[in-house]
Amino acid sequence: MSKYWNKIVAHGTFLVCCFAANCLATETLFPIDFPESRAAVGETVELDDDVYSTDLNAFIEFAPARFFSIYASGAFRFLSYSYEYTTEGYIHNYCNLHVNGFNETYVGAKILVWHGLGINANWRFPPGEGSQKNRFHRLNVEPFYAWQATQHFVIGTSVRYNMFLEDLNYKPGDEIGLRGTLAWKFLWSDAQKSGWKFTEQFLYQKRIVDSENRNLLKPYRKMKDTYKSFKFDYEIARYFGICSKSLGIGLNYQIQKGNLFGFETGHLVGLKLLLE
Repeated sequence: MSKYWNKIVAHGTFLVCCFAANCLATETLFPIDFPESRAAVGETVELDDDVYSTDLNAFIEFAPARFFSIYASGAFRFLSYSYEYTTEGYIHNYCNLHVNGFNETYVGAKILVWHGLGINANWRFPPGEGSQKNRFHRLNVEPFYAWQATQHFVIGTSVRYNMFLEDLNYKPGDEIGLRGTLAWKFLWSDAQKSGWKFTEQFLYQKRIVDSENRNLLKPYRKMKDTYKSFKFDYEIARYFGICSKSLGIGLNYQIQKGNLFGFETGHLVGLKLLLE
């Protein structure tokens, strides 16, 4: 029993150290899966609304039991760069370079209620100097269902609700969403804990209430910023068995689209080191 608790304390200490040292990522689309102890670190390059950025991302999940886990995720943004050139009657050049800091941080928990049915909840903290977006605390609650279709194939789906905290009399509108994932291990050896893994994820999200500026009189508070957006994320990884664990190297690509005060679209490419 003492060895078991020492293991829990060791993993917990590692989790707290990662969170305290870095508050390690921009919102990663966590796979809808059963609670499991795992970790990942990676580098991403992102194009979002004509801004190029690069982040160091990290994620850790610890499952003291098969039905429950806690996790943390975060990122450090090294820089973001934007450049604009127009010739509409005049020549105009614009270049903006930022050396940034910590990006968004998440802590959360996942619990299975019955078979593959469970609840995932996390708290997102406002970013540091690494991002000028998503500047509010957010609570995310997601009932989910993970189906073990075969030994090496898992399909998951969830519905989500995002609630934001008011700050300086600004209250963002709440959001609802739908997520789906599939994870497939192929050419996999259970004995050697090695092989390939393909993961696909989808998120559709919609703001259902206008945000409010409560510094103004009530008739003028609405900010008319309701929107809808989606993300697709694809990842392929090669795993190798090391010390009864699976160590993987993965490549992922994400596309996102939405319209908030206009039209935005983005692309993300990342290289990951994974441990399961």
